[in-house]
Amino acid sequence: MQSPVGVRVRKVRRAQDLTQEQLADKCSVDAITISRLESGRAKAVYADTVAALARGLKVSSDYLLGLSDEEVPRV
Repeated sequence: MQSPVGVRVRKVRRAQDLTQEQLADKCSVDAITISRLESGRAKAVYADTVAALARGLKVSSDYLLGLSDEEVPRV
């Protein structure tokens, strides 16, 4: 079963027309980590990885974790 993180990272990454390698460079996360998240092979994800991906994709960590359906939190 794929985690919400992997599904949402893939969705936003593709919407921004980024490859896994481009996203990895953008947020200093290993491309293999992104691949494992998106494919559902990652068993867990570190909080700092979620935070880095959220910053790189310009979405909230809550969105990536599946805690919110809003990509960007309301201010």
